[in-house]
Amino acid sequence: MAGERRARIGVIGAGWWATYAHLPSLTSYPRAELVALADPTPERLSQAAEAFGVERTYADYRAMLERERLDGVVVATPHATHAAIARDVLAHDLALMLEKPMVLHASEARELRDLAIARHVPLVIGYPYHFIPQHQLLRQRIADGALGNLQLVDSLFASMVLEYYRANPHAYQAAFNWSVTGPLATTYSDPDIAGGGQGHLQMTHSVALLLWLTDLRPGEVFALMEKFDVRVDLVDALSVRFEGGALGSLASTGAISAPQSGHQQLEYRLYGSQGYALLDAMAGTCSIFGNDGAVEVLPPTPADQLYPKELTSRHLVDILLDGVPNQSPAEIGVRTVELLEAAYRSAAEHRLVRTSEL
Repeated sequence: MAGERRARIGVIGAGWWATYAHLPSLTSYPRAELVALADPTPERLSQAAEAFGVERTYADYRAMLERERLDGVVVATPHATHAAIARDVLAHDLALMLEKPMVLHASEARELRDLAIARHVPLVIGYPYHFIPQHQLLRQRIADGALGNLQLVDSLFASMVLEYYRANPHAYQAAFNWSVTGPLATTYSDPDIAGGGQGHLQMTHSVALLLWLTDLRPGEVFALMEKFDVRVDLVDALSVRFEGGALGSLASTGAISAPQSGHQQLEYRLYGSQGYALLDAMAGTCSIFGNDGAVEVLPPTPADQLYPKELTSRHLVDILLDGVPNQSPAEIGVRTVELLEAAYRSAAEHRLVRTSEL
């Protein structure tokens, strides 16, 4: 029966990520019906509607929520707007796929998680790395005890985003080849809109994947951050104590140059009492090394599946139609926001911050 109907989806946000990832994904997915699109900027709204054949458009997303018969909503708007929009969507008892970062503050994240639970609607956070089969297999191996009790986790994320922070997004036109609209100059460079820089734009990915793989909960964070020549953080170095005693070293820079875009890095080293795992998410490789000498090489991730950006919005559809388990749940979003907010506060106040303070 599920295959005979389509999930009715509305999209809030007609900016570059919606037009680059979510709208192409939904309009090409037979199980989804893209019903309406909302964005306060007339030009972006009309361009996106024309490009993807959306007939019903709204300048005010609240009108869309009131007037349209929807099953779920995808929200892809600037970071600082997420909390209020997501709250309104959930208050209408609609399933939600909320782009990362979930929100900027832990109190907001917990509120949205609890509201989704109270309303009995799914809340998916837009982390594509959670939908890679190799990562899902590693997560299962860790849950089954392949590494024993985790003791040390290490993550490095080096990415190509510096020109975003410099308010020069067109520097990446050739790399992303967006055909409808690109990011605004202020989207990632203005702290009032973006929140932070590397933490909120990029480390949200690496932190969420780490927490999703391991089920760790951050307890204490000490962070150093540097802006260099931009208004938001460009380089972040975090030390974390997780509940249960595991320690973590998490580092990230957004300064990989466009000519080196093919050499970005997202690497994990996870050490436990029974073994360790090495994951190179950009190369698509992962191996597990047991203390007994055993080595398991997990099936590699094909190059064209290293960042399945189309799967987050489609996952919302699959949850609605089939009731499949949520692979990127609000709880992971909450823990990620807790860790990042603690990191930003630590860097600003030059002290260790406990997530229980937030």
